[in-house]
Amino acid sequence: MTLPPLLQRYRSRIERGLREGLQGETRVAEMLRYHLGIENGDDDGAASMGKLLRPSLVLFTAEQLGEAPDHALPAAIGLELIHNFSLIHDDIQDHDETRRGRPTVWCRYGVAQAINAGDAMQVLAVRHALDAGEAAAGILLEATWEMIEGQSLDLALEGRPASADAYLSMIDRKTGALLRCALRLGGTLAGAEPEVLRALAAAGTELGRAFQIHDDLLGIWGNGATTGKPQGSDIRRKKRTLPIAVAFARADDDRRRLLDRIYAAPEIPEADVDWIIDLMDRLEVRGAVERMVSEHLDRAGNELSRVPFSASGRDEMDGLIAYLARRDR
Repeated sequence: MTLPPLLQRYRSRIERGLREGLQGETRVAEMLRYHLGIENGDDDGAASMGKLLRPSLVLFTAEQLGEAPDHALPAAIGLELIHNFSLIHDDIQDHDETRRGRPTVWCRYGVAQAINAGDAMQVLAVRHALDAGEAAAGILLEATWEMIEGQSLDLALEGRPASADAYLSMIDRKTGALLRCALRLGGTLAGAEPEVLRALAAAGTELGRAFQIHDDLLGIWGNGATTGKPQGSDIRRKKRTLPIAVAFARADDDRRRLLDRIYAAPEIPEADVDWIIDLMDRLEVRGAVERMVSEHLDRAGNELSRVPFSASGRDEMDGLIAYLARRDR
């Protein structure tokens, strides 16, 4: 899927900043470059830096509100490094063996070295953010803390019942924190008024919810051709994502008790994975969750309407929101 203009405009600037920040001949620098897709490794498949959503939002917001993108670049690079620090550690915690079609850092270098890589990525992130000023570094550190809290909550929910409200609260930390951070960083570096910063933060929360819920849909119904996620992958891992929470809420007592027994077992056999997907289809869970994605994206758009973007900037943000509604991560 072609990236929207907002994600294309700043890409070369961000990629250059990442390459310059990760030079060196040490094993740690090599691992960080490998994870980010700056260097390919042996023959693991095509390297990719991903979509660079978060740093692009920093630069876009700063530029739209009157700040030069180059002034905001250190903060944008810091945020992207924090995001990738979390991915390196998440892959270890979730036992994910591939990311963007290549072995994850822990699979290639081992768990111990992957922990070192994630720790180093976090240190570099703070160093870059400090180059943008203490205010930027403070916003990034606050968001990092929230994100780690969210990851801890996510792990705690595996195999345990959770309401939709409890799950959304987790999303607001795990995924929303860095998207809020992106918009807040851009606004803060541009000297935006408090009411604009509040609207940017609220939009980041809504974007985070839509982003994660869409990913949850892929974790149930899959899209292996582009994401590598087979159908039912989150069910096999017993992750209590939003579609599962909705299924529990819509199921009758007998089916809810059966769901409880399935999730209480050490492993979920393939026959039960198929039964759960069939049940969710009969309960029309997918349509309900897809509507929630659209609702959160609409709310994000409403919040962003309070921000003094240019007419062309609004068009680009609308294009990004439309892309997020249909993208495959």
